[in-house]
Amino acid sequence: MVLLLRGYPWIPQTTEVFVLPAKASRALLPDGFPFDKGDKWLKAISFGEEEECLSEEHNQCLETYNRLGIVGEERIERNQKFSSFPDSIQEKALAICERMGIPELPDNSPSNPKLRTERIGQEAADAPLRATECRSRAVSVDRDVVKQKAEQYLRNQYTNQEGEMICQVCKNLYLLPFKLDNDSYYFEKVEFLEQLKKRHYQDYLALCLNHRAMFKYANGSSDLIKEMSTELIGNELDVVLTGKNLTIYFTEIHIADLQKIIEVDSDSNEGNKNIEDSGLV
Repeated sequence: MVLLLRGYPWIPQTTEVFVLPAKASRALLPDGFPFDKGDKWLKAISFGEEEECLSEEHNQCLETYNRLGIVGEERIERNQKFSSFPDSIQEKALAICERMGIPELPDNSPSNPKLRTERIGQEAADAPLRATECRSRAVSVDRDVVKQKAEQYLRNQYTNQEGEMICQVCKNLYLLPFKLDNDSYYFEKVEFLEQLKKRHYQDYLALCLNHRAMFKYANGSSDLIKEMSTELIGNELDVVLTGKNLTIYFTEIHIADLQKIIEVDSDSNEGNKNIEDSGLV
């Protein structure tokens, strides 16, 4: 009888299915079913054996993690989630962590606290007042309007089906770092080809704060980037940022749009040059 009871799915569960005793859960028994954990018949038919094994395995994991100094359910879940990623993603993440290292916090203590406090107090008293004055400055015409169009365009291009938006350099290694109060991702709209004669909303990149700064101030490919974009086949453009070989990801729509506006811009420049050469202007 015990063997028959073990091998037949007869235990009712609130999930509206009958299961083998070993797969049954006390928490899923319908109301009105008496339950005595110490009953010898329940042990004989292996009631809840799988759930108990999972619970025991979980506790063993907790003990192991605690022994290794890894404490807390959230950290354990994070480690388990990380281990489920493809090997290529894990290796890339570990390489970044190793390259970055874990810097020590700076610890600067004054050699003479009292003297320093007195000096800082005097400097604060002598500091100039905040003042403003009106100054004329050159303003790029229509730039704000184009950037507004660029924002929506980039959101459409670089938001996936799960509603997650990426940086074009980070790609799928990281999401953009934070959201605004309206639950939309914050990103930097960076003009891609500043040498074009006209402003185009397609001529912008969606970058995180770090890669925006790298692209703008440490771009080793700036002189070649227009030509490389024209000849690009595929989705990733090779660039050198801060002396490192990286790639900028483009959707098929974005790179096609970019190549078209580069073509139109070049035709416009050639037309203007021909007019100048003819002496009409």
